[in-house]
Amino acid sequence: MTYRLSDNDLYERDRMRMTHDATGYTEEPPYVATPHTFQDVFAGISKEGFDLLVERQRKYGPENIKTLGMFGVFERMASDKIERVRRGMNGTIKHGVIELDFTDYDDESFEDALFDIANYAHIMIAVKRRLWGLPLDDK
Repeated sequence: MTYRLSDNDLYERDRMRMTHDATGYTEEPPYVATPHTFQDVFAGISKEGFDLLVERQRKYGPENIKTLGMFGVFERMASDKIERVRRGMNGTIKHGVIELDFTDYDDESFEDALFDIANYAHIMIAVKRRLWGLPLDDK
């Protein structure tokens, strides 16, 4: 399977950078512009996911997860987010190779849905360990 960053993926990455700049985010972008190692790639992806998790926690707070509980978080991940990813993976077969064209929706990019799935898994671990609901650091 061939994977190339689509124009939408590149746009979304640049949008994330501009969003961080517009909101006073002063660190370098959360990814290495040209990763050279496995660690570079996944340190950047992990940082993007973490930043999104904190942003959403500031926006929504802990009560929605407390209300949903472990099963509710899993159900949201399984029914909503995975369905968005499945629907967003449009592809064609060219010369025997599947080429994916990732579809973004008005309210959420394909990558946002993937980050949400990863973050829901992290949230489930925190809930299981009874660590959910600690206050945000105001830094």
